Amino acid sequence: MKEYNVKDGDPIYCTLGTEKSSLCVAASHGSCIGGRNVATVKDCKTGVNITAFGMCMRDDPAVPCVPVILNPWLLGNSSVKISGEQALLSTSILSCACGGMIKIDL
Repeated sequence: MKEYNVKDGDPIYCTLGTEKSSLCVAASHGSCIGGRNVATVKDCKTGVNITAFGMCMRDDPAVPCVPVILNPWLLGNSSVKISGEQALLSTSILSCACGGMIKIDL
């Protein structure tokens, strides 16, 4: 699988969520591709960069998704830094404390 730098608006999903979402990179870190801000591993804030994925399937019955992010994205681009942070790659992953794994859906 070829790796790509992730940009504002790229689709994301959670392994426990019922719906897809989009990564939000509203503030520029100084790099754009096609007019869209490039994401870094620090673009992981709930309600800012990461929004709900519909319902969370961790419980039965499912409950509304409220992502709980405690750490930055893993597996960033170690050879590309944007404002001192690793660029986010299409193969990067993000853990939710509720048990799901958030991934880029490219």
